[in-house]
Amino acid sequence: MSNIKNAASYSRLVDVCTGFGGKYNPGRQTLQLKAMRALLTEAQSSLQDVSRKRNALSGITNERTKAFDDLQKLVTKIVSTMKASQVPVATLATARFYTRLINGQLKYNRDRLPVPSEDNEAQPMITRSITQQSYVAKAHNFMRLAQLINEEVPEYKTASAQLQPPALLEKAAQLKALNESWSRAKVALTHARIHRDTLFYKGPASLLSNANAVKSYLRAEFGTRSSEAAQLSALSFTKKRVR
Repeated sequence: MSNIKNAASYSRLVDVCTGFGGKYNPGRQTLQLKAMRALLTEAQSSLQDVSRKRNALSGITNERTKAFDDLQKLVTKIVSTMKASQVPVATLATARFYTRLINGQLKYNRDRLPVPSEDNEAQPMITRSITQQSYVAKAHNFMRLAQLINEEVPEYKTASAQLQPPALLEKAAQLKALNESWSRAKVALTHARIHRDTLFYKGPASLLSNANAVKSYLRAEFGTRSSEAAQLSALSFTKKRVR
């Protein structure tokens, strides 16, 4: 909120200076009303830009979360369908490996593919977390699973449209595209914030520096105890620490 409050205070400062009419006549160009109004417009625009990009990121975040929410259930259905289709044991083991990567759990060391058997199915699963739980990693491993089924498992048969190879490849492509959209939205928001912070707080041309310079000019021109300078007491600016 400090950014919004600073913009609001600067807007009031512009109004105060405008109210002085011809008595406000600084020699420094950046303190003149035309330059102040231009800076205010740019500052307000930067706030709106950050807000738009934040909303865009929030929207794509929600969309991505929704798309990934059913992934664990989906891969479980895929493995069950592969078992029902009686695919080769080694292929099923590979599919289970990708499934456990997606779910964040492995029954064995990550460097070994688990070999399924009736005994293994009956035993309690010994699990441990692994470091492939990012959205990007999940999408990548699901793509590997979808490609495995599409290219190497002719035995895989299902009547479910959701589980058929073309649908799985489409789902994998959707997840990849959502990750890319999220990344672009995140970068766009970061750059918008950098521009806003630079405009507000960095260097002698920033809004905060300009506001302090205007206040100093008014006190020097009219006196620190003048009625003109008294109008500045209600105008507070917060200095934000930025990188």
